Amino acid sequence: MNQNENQKQEEQEVDLVPVFVWIGDGIKGFFRAIGNFFKAIGHAIILFLIFLQKNIILVGLFILVGIGLGYYFDSAGKSNYTAQLRVQPNFNSSSQLISNIKYYNSLTGEGDYDRLANALGLSVEEAKKLKSFSIEESYNDTELLAEYDRLARDSDTMALDNFTFEGFKEAKREIDYEFYEIIAKAETRAILEKVIPKVIDIKENSGIKAARLSYLENTEFDITAKKYQLSEIDSLIAAYQKMISTNQSSSGNTNLFVGDQRSSDNLSSLFYQKQSLLEDLQDLRDDKYASENVVNVVSEYIVKGNVKNEHIKLKLIFVFFVLGVIVASIPLLWRFLNTYSAKNP
Repeated sequence: MNQNENQKQEEQEVDLVPVFVWIGDGIKGFFRAIGNFFKAIGHAIILFLIFLQKNIILVGLFILVGIGLGYYFDSAGKSNYTAQLRVQPNFNSSSQLISNIKYYNSLTGEGDYDRLANALGLSVEEAKKLKSFSIEESYNDTELLAEYDRLARDSDTMALDNFTFEGFKEAKREIDYEFYEIIAKAETRAILEKVIPKVIDIKENSGIKAARLSYLENTEFDITAKKYQLSEIDSLIAAYQKMISTNQSSSGNTNLFVGDQRSSDNLSSLFYQKQSLLEDLQDLRDDKYASENVVNVVSEYIVKGNVKNEHIKLKLIFVFFVLGVIVASIPLLWRFLNTYSAKNP
């Protein structure tokens, strides 16, 4: 029996040898493939450097052109003035604001200064000093989280189970943001100061007007209702204070008993309700005065040059470097095509 068991064990060990050999060959092949991959990358880099060495003059000329244009555009940009505004559109007017800014920018790009002057109430000479307009959403995660919190409070809890904060951010459209950043460029500071109020001036269409009137009427109604509730609470507080004063003068006890002879905390509750109403009134007043204009300007400043570092020189150097490489590779491609056509008639 022992001999049979030993023989079976040896046979099993012999059967496992090819498996370990296969695994070992697989590991060697894997690391060999990785090595060949890095060798191929290194070889490609060397070939590219040799290509640049052979065409250094042509590629260098393109790079110099890129540097020259970069300095030209950079100096031209620094001679202009840039206005940056952070604005808050109200009453679903963001789409109209975005359309207006894009329209002004298209007129500037086309050089249609007659229409641009007419649209902004400027002279043609003043309109020619305008360079460009742009608008984009302005936000951070804290502001978006506040919007999401307001949405969550007004929505059904079950509806939010599959609507996360990340999903909320991805679902927002260009017109759904609360704040926007407008950038306008011109030759002089004076023309920017003159044109900024007109750029953000949105004429009320029927939709914006209806939304504004509805919002203001609802806000006024809420303020009136809160004031009435506040006056009622003040009357109750005065009545409770009078009852406490009467109770103290008759028995010397500072507790107030209502009905069931248990000490009542109604007075402190009324004070908390009053404080809550005062906070609500403050928020309503803030909303009312913040909604007097269709577009509110949150911040505004004008600087000479660009507001943001646009890295024009680096961008143009890279672009012309790529162009130089493409032009230098054309003879190689031409020779390859000729050789290929000769071998495959």
